[in-house]
Amino acid sequence: MNNANFFPFERNRYFYGKLLTVRDFEVEQRYHCTKRELLNRLVHGAGVVCGLGVTASDESTLMIESGMALDYQGREIIVPEALFRKLQMLEGQETLAGKQDAYLCLAYDEQDVEPVNATGAEVGSQRQFDLTREGFRLFLTAQPPAYQSLLETEGRENVSVLYQSEELILVLSVPSTLCAGEEFQVQVLVVKNENTPPVQFSLEGENTFVESDNGRVRLAWRESREEKRCVYTVEFPLRAKALSDVDSRLFPNGCELNVELGSHHYKNYLDVEAAVHLCRDQEDCRLRRMRLDDLSRHLRGRDLPLYLAKLELIHSAGGVFVGGVTSLPFQQSVKTEGAAKGSAAGEFTVTTSVRSLEYWQKPDVKAVYQPSSGALHLDFGIPSPEQYDYAVAHGTVDLTMPGGIRVNSRVFSQEIAHGLGAGAVDVRLSVEFVDKEREEIALLCGNSEVFKHKSMKCAPPWVEAAALVYPERGTMRIGLWLHDTVDGNLIRVHYFAQKPERDTSRILSQRRVSLTVTPEFSRLGCREKLQFQAEVVGSEDKSVIWSVKEDNGGVIDRNGLYQAPEQPGTYEIVAVSGADDSVSASAFVIVE
Repeated sequence: MNNANFFPFERNRYFYGKLLTVRDFEVEQRYHCTKRELLNRLVHGAGVVCGLGVTASDESTLMIESGMALDYQGREIIVPEALFRKLQMLEGQETLAGKQDAYLCLAYDEQDVEPVNATGAEVGSQRQFDLTREGFRLFLTAQPPAYQSLLETEGRENVSVLYQSEELILVLSVPSTLCAGEEFQVQVLVVKNENTPPVQFSLEGENTFVESDNGRVRLAWRESREEKRCVYTVEFPLRAKALSDVDSRLFPNGCELNVELGSHHYKNYLDVEAAVHLCRDQEDCRLRRMRLDDLSRHLRGRDLPLYLAKLELIHSAGGVFVGGVTSLPFQQSVKTEGAAKGSAAGEFTVTTSVRSLEYWQKPDVKAVYQPSSGALHLDFGIPSPEQYDYAVAHGTVDLTMPGGIRVNSRVFSQEIAHGLGAGAVDVRLSVEFVDKEREEIALLCGNSEVFKHKSMKCAPPWVEAAALVYPERGTMRIGLWLHDTVDGNLIRVHYFAQKPERDTSRILSQRRVSLTVTPEFSRLGCREKLQFQAEVVGSEDKSVIWSVKEDNGGVIDRNGLYQAPEQPGTYEIVAVSGADDSVSASAFVIVE
């Protein structure tokens, strides 16, 4: 099943009396295998699915973890158990003489097993095999990858090698389709040795579609001395001008590359073929990417291996030894979460979140789009159910009982103020009496007939109470209907009045929102990154909106990760509360 050609798809057509030969069974297998491999390649991509990490067990032995991968033809590669391999035992070790580094690669392989005698076969072909066992091949190579092919299969565009030596390799990639007025990322892949001095480079040239002060674009990077990675990607955020339907190159008149490695200085003028098209809006971008997203784009690099590790080599009289290991240097992994591969071809991921607003706030939606990753985040603000704040008042009113027969008589109080001012109020009444069973004062709320039962020894008075409220004057009158004789000359009535209020300013004063940002003051180098934290007090909505006050003061994402600009200076980072946009806090960064 080594046939790497997917097309055309042909399957057996069965009919009564059909003579089945070896060819028919091979067609049957090939049809199902190639269909599955094509889906693997187009839907999941290529790379490590799980495991397959590489470490140095000792100075001459590598340990490869068990795991699974998909190659660039969509074939599954299974390493069922952890492997320990001496460098001298690996295929390709003879090519490492005099080399500073090498790559441990993984590829699909298969072999025929279980030999048998084919009695009905033609002369000379009686020895055949019953099974084909799928497996893998581990090998070493000192040949660096074909970076353009490798990065293009990962979805990068406009890939070009800027600089290549034994100590350092710089590879540029630029999106080919941009949206006018939006931010995009230019990326530079850095590949170096463990003993390479700190890397410093700059790429500068004239540009017509990127926002800048002088009509030029300058990409500058200085590696910190603490940087231990041998392979990583540097991202340079840029913003496109508000132009539309413009075709241009990133550096139409060429650019100047400066590289510093310790005492070594390199300067060269390059003609970078990085063609870019500016679309007028997101929809135009999406349509253009769809037109460019053909099948051949997804089937690139069919012969590429999987680079499991980059090895730093040490040569001595005793042979070749491992000095350092960088596992999965080019991040060839299948994206099992988040954005699908090939977002540059028009695919993107949508994530959502919901935050709670106060009931008086209007619902809103905030959208954050990251062109570099094709990720769209929608943040929905939903008002909470309406809440009321109540003003309450309570008191008592003594009503004098009439003389004579009191059955079916009525008594009323004078007009009294309930204490809540003008407006509609809700009044609840209760009648005070003495519970003789417990020998204590009780309050009757509702109908006293409920308690007239042989199991109940208390005898509340048989009365009904009602209130007459005058909203304009803020007063009320209380009345009693006596259904039976009442002991004594007075009945005390308790009233409980409440008035709903929606005084937003008063409620806000009780729910003051405060916001603090840490760290408050920081010092950073040019293009360094810093994580800011925001603490919101006084609201269930803990979200904040980050921004940089100065136009050229760097960039900060919605999670508070800040990247300093190229120019030194003092810049203000502003956080605004999502619960109350009038509440904000600032932090200051000194870029040196």
